[in-house]
Amino acid sequence: MLKIFRRVRLTFLNKDKLKRYLIYAVVEILLIVIGILLALSLNTWQNNSNNSTIEKDYISDLIIDIRQDTSYFNDRRVENIKKKIEALNQAKEYLLGNYQINDTLLFLNTVGYGARYSRVVETSNSSTYTELVSTGNLRIIRDKEIRKEIINYYESKEAAAKTIQGSKTGYLDYINSLRSFKKDTPGQISISDQRRMLRKLNEDRFYGLINQELTFADGLEIHFKKGLENGERLIQILQAYNNEVIW
Repeated sequence: MLKIFRRVRLTFLNKDKLKRYLIYAVVEILLIVIGILLALSLNTWQNNSNNSTIEKDYISDLIIDIRQDTSYFNDRRVENIKKKIEALNQAKEYLLGNYQINDTLLFLNTVGYGARYSRVVETSNSSTYTELVSTGNLRIIRDKEIRKEIINYYESKEAAAKTIQGSKTGYLDYINSLRSFKKDTPGQISISDQRRMLRKLNEDRFYGLINQELTFADGLEIHFKKGLENGERLIQILQAYNNEVIW
């Protein structure tokens, strides 16, 4: 009988040990899981912090690039395009018989000014945007609307530049064929060249070139104004966003 009681007692003791062991094991597993979760959370926080730093750097670089673009589309350049259009209209009025020449040299130089920006080559600093696209880092900029603004700015600018490149006329070549150009004295035209230019300016071909160049200049003026406005607007958006980026 005593043996039976002893066995029952040992059984309960063993069961108690097993219970304590199971509790210990469960606690240990929970601690391991909590440690893993903390490590993952810390790693995620560090990655987010690093991405925020990279994002701010990219935004700052974009602002620098776009500022350089807006310096190209400056007010002075827009003003020069208006003068170009005025010069072309003056040449057109002369061909139509509505303009009386008082100073031949001044008039011919004005006609020559109409060729300004005829071979404009747009300089655009898009190195940061190109890197963002080629590396896939555009996704680092977390705000979808900001990403859209950036993409739209560069895509519209590129499309406009291609249109302008494909719209060039023969106005500049025609003017250059009528006179020799000297870098030291650009405003000087020999008497013989003046006579030849006046004769050639009355041809129907030149009238057609004026109209083509006016169309080109009008598109160029719109492009410059829009480039300036869009650039300044995007700079303000990016600056505001950069100030709001959470580290």
